Amino acid sequence: MFESLDKAPADPIMGITELYNKDTNPNKINLSMGVFKDEQGNTPLLQCVKLAEAKIYAAENTKAYSAIEGFSAFNDAVLPLIFGADHEAVTSGRAATIHTPGGSGALRVVGDFLAKLSPSKTIWISDPTWVNHINIFETAGLEIKKYPYFDKATNGLAFDEMMATLAKIPKGDAVLLHGCCHNPTGVDPSNEQWQQIADLVHGNGLMPVLDFAYQGFAVA
Repeated sequence: MFESLDKAPADPIMGITELYNKDTNPNKINLSMGVFKDEQGNTPLLQCVKLAEAKIYAAENTKAYSAIEGFSAFNDAVLPLIFGADHEAVTSGRAATIHTPGGSGALRVVGDFLAKLSPSKTIWISDPTWVNHINIFETAGLEIKKYPYFDKATNGLAFDEMMATLAKIPKGDAVLLHGCCHNPTGVDPSNEQWQQIADLVHGNGLMPVLDFAYQGFAVA
């Protein structure tokens, strides 16, 4: 088995970082990774994070296993953060939260969930999208299809083409949407366009999947 293993293809985002590191231009700027950088090009540990870690450590009283759905205090805090404490989805109990090991872990859980329980085994992703979306969902057993997203002529959203394709997607198929800071283009729909997308997805019986990875990094 081990003699037949092939080397995985290089990650295109990490490849850009490698090129950046080799570049001798003193005025270079690293735009490859979606993380905060200071003026020296470093990713510092924010003071608020240090304070939060100290607070958690001081209150910690066990290293026992979490429940299968994850850390309950985290789960309880997520729903009101996303929807608002008084939202019907929260007060009626129809929304649920599970805690996963990072964002990629969450996507894999979603992929497995859809592959096992959804009548449709197809998920539609934007063109382009984060490269690992394809790897994760294909490995979970889903068929990948694409909808138009980026307009290279305007460096903006190809909204009309996107909506025209979404309107033709069969009922029950999943549609992956980026909550904000679309990866890799950085182009997001306006609030009005989001409403149109939501109306179409709901009206046509599609399964929305939101990858909401960069909340706080963009201003609506």
